[in-house]
Amino acid sequence: MKKEKKVFVMGKVYTITETNISEIEKAVQEDLDAYVGKDKVEFKLYTLGNVVAMFFNRCLDYSTLGANPEKDINAADALIITGEGYNGFKMPSPLPPMPYLGHIIYNLEQSDFLEIYKESAKRLGASKIKDAWLEINLGSIILRIQTK
Repeated sequence: MKKEKKVFVMGKVYTITETNISEIEKAVQEDLDAYVGKDKVEFKLYTLGNVVAMFFNRCLDYSTLGANPEKDINAADALIITGEGYNGFKMPSPLPPMPYLGHIIYNLEQSDFLEIYKESAKRLGASKIKDAWLEINLGSIILRIQTK
């Protein structure tokens, strides 16, 4: 029997099975639509072995935000991945305090974000994460996690 994978995304922990990926995508998509607006972010989930890839397809040009997509993550991307603030959700291991996001562009180092993400996932009961990494480009942000 395969070990089940539990992933943390948008303020919740989901148990992934071979048959429920589309249900998880639908639930996360509904939350994203309510959080940031309909048709702003499209969510897709893929698994291969012990790696889970979460795709957040959106248009965000890091070069206009003073951010390096190799090293930084914009606060807006951090929030859509974690769901921080959505329906009052607070991460157990909080993100650094951010200025009011409506007027100030705020970026975090990816390494800091990933450590906070992994610690929160652990505290929320998600599968233990062996490794996590981000791929950020104009059209999407991809969070890949390798479970233990």
